[in-house]
Amino acid sequence: MDPWQTLTTAYEQSRVREDSLDQLMEWDAQRSMIGSVAGKAVLDVGCGNGGKAVELAREYGAASVVGVDVGAQFVTPPDDVDVTLLTGDLSTLDEIEALEGRRFDLVVFLQSLAYARDRDRTLRAVRSLLTEDGVLVVSMAHPIRWAVERSEREGIGLGEAYHAVGPYSYPSLWDRDVTITHTTDTFSSIHNSLTDNGFVVERVLEPQLSEEKQQRYPHKQAWLAQHVGIIIFRARPSA
Repeated sequence: MDPWQTLTTAYEQSRVREDSLDQLMEWDAQRSMIGSVAGKAVLDVGCGNGGKAVELAREYGAASVVGVDVGAQFVTPPDDVDVTLLTGDLSTLDEIEALEGRRFDLVVFLQSLAYARDRDRTLRAVRSLLTEDGVLVVSMAHPIRWAVERSEREGIGLGEAYHAVGPYSYPSLWDRDVTITHTTDTFSSIHNSLTDNGFVVERVLEPQLSEEKQQRYPHKQAWLAQHVGIIIFRARPSA
């Protein structure tokens, strides 16, 4: 069983807490990189319970949104929006029949791309699903975050941990009996995986808390001061 079939509910409960970094800065930063979705067709890969997919349609006017997630613990989309939530593995997007022949104006990976078993294959599939003037937005844990954590966990130097690109496994914070495995990166490995698979990076964002939120949530600022947070890439198909 994929660990996210067990962890999705706990993850979503954590994400919607008032003091979660998703609520405090990540979702705002992700939307700033996404830009307007009004009238657009959107694919949310690794959509979790589909809550953000619904929000993109209901609150921000996306014409249609398809969400794909292996966890299959979805919210029920309201009847007044065109939202379809599919059970599927982001590692095998090219095998999901419901996506065949579809084209999207926007594809987003919101903290999910690192879990692809073959990132090149996943990105090639996304390239084939995007319109020629489409946009890809990839939000990931910052490479320094995992370097710091790995350095502390394994007792190795920060530089060694940062350059240890590849699979990284550890007990989930939400269920210590479940092991999570994903890829850790350097900045260059993320950037090059995009450019090597048919994309041009337009912009990169490394969001932080506002001064007001730093004061209001000092425990979150303390964590960010050590682990940096997330990094977001906005890219387009290359010619």
